[in-house]
Amino acid sequence: MSLPTPCAAARGTSLVEAVVALAVLAFGMLAVVAVQSTLRLNADIAKQRSEAVRIAQEAIEAARAFSAVESPGAGQASYDAVTSAAAQTVVGYTTNTTYTLTRSVVTTDNPPGKAIRVAVAWTDRNGEAQGIELDSVVAGIDPRVSLLLGARPNGIPPRLPFGRSPRVPQEAVDIGGGRSAYQPSPSAAPTVVWLFDNLSGAITSVCSFAGTDVVTQLVPATDCLDEPSYLVSGHVRYAFGVSPDAANPGGTETPIGMVAVATDAGSVNGECLVAPVQSPPATSTAYSCRVRRGTSGWTGTVELTSPLPLDQFDVCRYVNDAPGNAGHPPVYVNLDRSLSDQNFLVVDQDVPCPSGTQPHQPAP
Repeated sequence: MSLPTPCAAARGTSLVEAVVALAVLAFGMLAVVAVQSTLRLNADIAKQRSEAVRIAQEAIEAARAFSAVESPGAGQASYDAVTSAAAQTVVGYTTNTTYTLTRSVVTTDNPPGKAIRVAVAWTDRNGEAQGIELDSVVAGIDPRVSLLLGARPNGIPPRLPFGRSPRVPQEAVDIGGGRSAYQPSPSAAPTVVWLFDNLSGAITSVCSFAGTDVVTQLVPATDCLDEPSYLVSGHVRYAFGVSPDAANPGGTETPIGMVAVATDAGSVNGECLVAPVQSPPATSTAYSCRVRRGTSGWTGTVELTSPLPLDQFDVCRYVNDAPGNAGHPPVYVNLDRSLSDQNFLVVDQDVPCPSGTQPHQPAP
């Protein structure tokens, strides 16, 4: 007689457990879908809001871009035309909604201006109304007044960040009291120093010292003579060959001399100092001429002289970025201010002066 075999323990998942697991998973998937939908909606609204801000900014800039306060010319916008405007649909944008723009303007008389409020409205993908507002002020000032920012008062030269006239050489040392000290030739002995008035850029005094510590000796200034003068300065460059080029001379310096020759009875000859030839030779030579101020300024000419052999070379004159060289005449007549950028170009004899320069020596 055989005995019955005991039943094995039951294994597996009941139907209830499976249903609960599926329900939990379903709720989780629904939450993920809701989050994704919210993220897409927020991203869409953010994009629409940035577009709306750009539309409003363009509307404000368009209001500022008037050409006349009143009575504009053909094709010009008028300040008087900046007024309130009813809601209008904005066109020209590829987007998934429609924007409407409204502009309200409040005019003020003192100071003259207009307070502008631009409102942009739209409907998002859920059908809810959205909107932004930007405020600004437009001054009732003729745009031509802005040209005065680039103009200088009559008779007053523009001033550099150094706080002095641009006619004062940049190498000059400010010694206080509205003056600057300039050594036209640092290697000269004794040391020659010209004192400049920082406001006018004119030379007021000429000093001579045995030492080289200019600033220490000039505060206070001693051994200086009052000689109201003007500075004429520039560079001499060299272009040799049959086709000289003023923009790219290519030549190196040679020993030269400079003279400032008065041409009328009311002026006297000036004093010129030339930088020595460097080793190796440079491509240009700096010069500075001091001409005494007469009752009517100074009348004369500045010329190159020996040791430059003028029987082998000719001299042309030019001013950088000045067509026709009106700023560098062959003869200065009643000169009443300091001048820089009075440049010369040395070329081979009988070779025509290149484009952008004028013959100077021999006189045409």
